[in-house]
Amino acid sequence: MTWKLISKSSYTQLLGELETKSENNQDKYRMFVTEKHLNSGKFAHGGFLMSFLDNVMGNAAYKSFGNKPCVTISMNTHFTFSAQKGDELIGLPTIERMTKTLCFVNCKIFSKNEIIVSGSGIWKLVKTSSIKSVKDKKADDDGGW
Repeated sequence: MTWKLISKSSYTQLLGELETKSENNQDKYRMFVTEKHLNSGKFAHGGFLMSFLDNVMGNAAYKSFGNKPCVTISMNTHFTFSAQKGDELIGLPTIERMTKTLCFVNCKIFSKNEIIVSGSGIWKLVKTSSIKSVKDKKADDDGGW
């Protein structure tokens, strides 16, 4: 299967082209490091890598919820190596556990067959039928957004 572009949100378009494909029952996500992703040391900025990690895990959670919207509740990130301009980044997410409204995801980001970033996080299913105040959300929900 070939890579499919999924950069649909305004933020994802700002970040860069996010692609996905499925191989051997494993979803993969890909981006390339471009000039706009570099810090002053000419390495991929940590904020860019965290955004890519968040997008990969968020898309995995979205698919696990049956293509329903969800938001990041928490995310932990571990930086191992750096990436440079032109490097291909491959994200491999794993769904660890799900409840009715929460999805627990782990992910490894590879470049040149080395793990450069890994992380884990929790995503919360979002009800989009009505806009509620913070007070109403706290009363109606289990603490997530």
